[in-house]
Amino acid sequence: MSILLTIHLIFASLVILLIGATYTDLKERLIYDRIILIGLFFSLGVHLYERSLPWLNYILTGIGAFLILAVIAVLTKGSAIGGGDIKLFGMIGFAVGWEYFIVIFISSHVLAALWIVGFKLFASEKLSRHSELPFAPYILAGITGTYLLILL
Repeated sequence: MSILLTIHLIFASLVILLIGATYTDLKERLIYDRIILIGLFFSLGVHLYERSLPWLNYILTGIGAFLILAVIAVLTKGSAIGGGDIKLFGMIGFAVGWEYFIVIFISSHVLAALWIVGFKLFASEKLSRHSELPFAPYILAGITGTYLLILL
C-alpha cells in the first residue's frame, strides 16, 4: 500500500467518523466512545499494514494531545474543552501524526474563533461568556480542510 493511499484511507475514515461525532455533538452534546474506538482500531489496522513512519510519531502525538488537553480541561474545570473533544483530538493525533495534527488543531480553533466573532457581531445577545460551543463541527471542518489541502 502506498503512502498516498494510506493518507486517503485515514482521512476518509476520519471525515466519516467526524460526521457522526458532529451529529451527536450538535444533537446531544455528546461524542460517543464507540466513535473514538472505531477510529483508533481502524488507524491501528492501517498503521500495522503500512509502516511508512515510525510508530513513535503516532503514539506520542495521540497520547500527547490527549494528556495536554486533559490537563487544560482540569485547570479550567472543564470550561475550555470537553471530554469528548479531548478524546477526538487524541484519536486524530494517533491517526495522522504530529504534522497533520498541528494543522487540524490550529485550523479547527481558528474556524471556531471566526464563527464566534461573526456571531458576536451579528447576534451578540444570544452568545455569552458561559455559552457552550459544540466543537466537533469545527474539528470536522479542520480535518476536511487539511485533507483538501493534501489533495491539491
